[in-house]
Amino acid sequence: MLGILLEIAKHTARTIIDTLGDDDFFNVLAFNDTTSYTEPCFENEGMLVQANADNRKILKDSLDNLKAGGLAEFGIGLKDAFELLDKYKETTIESECNQAIIVITDGASKRHEEIFEQYNEDERVRVFTYLMGREVGGAEAIKWMACNNKGYYTQIATIADVDENVSKYIHVLSRPMVIKQIYNTIWTNVYMDDAASDEGLALMTTVAQPVFDKKNDTAEKGILLGVVGVDVPIVEILKLTPVYKLGARGYPFAITNNGYILFHPDLRPKWGDEIKPNYNSVDLAEVELSDANDTVGCLNY
Repeated sequence: MLGILLEIAKHTARTIIDTLGDDDFFNVLAFNDTTSYTEPCFENEGMLVQANADNRKILKDSLDNLKAGGLAEFGIGLKDAFELLDKYKETTIESECNQAIIVITDGASKRHEEIFEQYNEDERVRVFTYLMGREVGGAEAIKWMACNNKGYYTQIATIADVDENVSKYIHVLSRPMVIKQIYNTIWTNVYMDDAASDEGLALMTTVAQPVFDKKNDTAEKGILLGVVGVDVPIVEILKLTPVYKLGARGYPFAITNNGYILFHPDLRPKWGDEIKPNYNSVDLAEVELSDANDTVGCLNY
């Protein structure tokens, strides 16, 4: 993959990474006649990393170092990708997670059916393929990889096509949840916004839920119509806390399912008039300390 096709591929990968959230785990592999991790720090004998803001930025920046070279050996790349997912599955207790491999390429000469028969006979891993460029050479094999592994095939001709086409994989991944009518309610990390306060920026969170097509004739197709959300000022949540029950030394706090603070007396997102970096991904352990006597002390963030 050379020239403009390589740049389209990098932009596609960055856009896909931007669709991930803190509940996702991922890594980025590059392959020709060997497979390498774009970020060596995340290699560690094969691992998936949480898609938090820091890791997303690190892996997006690592794409700048990708250089064209050698012939893409899909057999090697696919084998290492499947084995990486197998290692993650062995070390996690999650049972309802979608597993997916996303392939970004300018074509493939063969289907590599033997790899899929060995590692994905039950089609538990979905495969999504993105073909770069206007030419259709090698498209047949790329289409087969996606269509025979419960995935989706997309061709991206120019950089302008990236944003429009990247998100299509999300609708495919969401179908099992849509068909089962699984309503996962999500509370986002805190963020600063001036919509909730006349005094400038204030902490906010958003609560969101998927919206499914429940018409009788289309319910089994698993159509995700969209997402509905409401922005909630943190100060409004604080009003619901029973301060009178907490005592003189007590205080309320809340965290997300990933352990990030929604509100806490020692969460201080601003330094003067400047907003601190990564203020919305502060772990509870960063503001609470336990001493040898198991009493809790506070740190100022």
